[in-house]
Amino acid sequence: RGVVVSASIEARRFGIRAGMPMRRARRCCGPLIVLPGHFELYERFFSQIIGLCEETTPLVEPVAVGAAYLDLTGTRKVLHQDPESAVAGLRRTVRDWLRVSLSAGIATNKTVARIAARLRKPGAQLTVRPGGEAEFLAPLPVGWLPAVGPETRSTLEVAGLCTMGDLARAPLNDLQLVLVRGALLMQRRAQGVDEDPVRPKPAGDPSRKETVEFAEDVWEEPFVLETLKAMLERLMARVRAEGVEVRRLTVALRYTDREESERSVNLPEPTGLETGFFPCLPDLLRSAWSRRVRLRALTLRAGRVYRPSPQMELFSNDGHGGAAPLQATIDKLRLAFGPSAVIRGYALRRPA
Repeated sequence: RGVVVSASIEARRFGIRAGMPMRRARRCCGPLIVLPGHFELYERFFSQIIGLCEETTPLVEPVAVGAAYLDLTGTRKVLHQDPESAVAGLRRTVRDWLRVSLSAGIATNKTVARIAARLRKPGAQLTVRPGGEAEFLAPLPVGWLPAVGPETRSTLEVAGLCTMGDLARAPLNDLQLVLVRGALLMQRRAQGVDEDPVRPKPAGDPSRKETVEFAEDVWEEPFVLETLKAMLERLMARVRAEGVEVRRLTVALRYTDREESERSVNLPEPTGLETGFFPCLPDLLRSAWSRRVRLRALTLRAGRVYRPSPQMELFSNDGHGGAAPLQATIDKLRLAFGPSAVIRGYALRRPA
């Protein structure tokens, strides 16, 4: 059930790509050499790379280990360099210090820059000049758009939309018949328009998420819902341990065909208790689970983080009453005697 995390240039010549199931990868390439991942090492190196990026610009948005967006708008004024020179210098620094080669795309927005970087792997850079975004994207396959997965790509190709140029020129009304949702946004991306800004991640911001991957793909909604409740308890325990409250909960699903879907809910006020989100879980799950396809993995993410003041904690009249002191006691018992020291009633009813 493992998947390819990264593939060498040699492996890619056999059609092997990141995210491909390992069984399929072995069928594509008989002499394939598979190495185990050393994710802690990758994360340490990536952290050092991000530190070097932040010496070039403070506007750095890490999106995954090995990938980040940089806003270089001010480099000419601050560093007296154009973006191309700044990126070339950064790549040299990373190569000299860490012996790691970087690929880079330089463009007016995230989508075009990401695709440009992909075209220049490994270890090179490509600049797409302002105004040339649509022309640059037009001949590329629709599957190169970041938001297009295998199923969406197949749907578009059946409709005769095989390239980004096809997608960019399609009448919007026709495109909305092909794509149930997101047609306008996807077309704008294919036209080279992306107004999403670079969003620097706050220093020290921990990953507030909980993920479960099933041993076998699941279909039963009651089982998935009970699993989400258990995940929510673990997630909110970490939120409380951090001394913060959250207002947003996101449920992300990964289907058996590796397509993904997610939905979020925002509470009127932040909370540090899972009981605030429990009533939202059934509708949130049904909204996210929009396809009649089995699930392979679940992820819960907590967001919209707040740090409550002591006065707000002591004199809060948010309706929780004695729930916070009770939950604090439960957390202490679980820490001392294990997670099963205190369990909720739903866990006793959990399907086999």
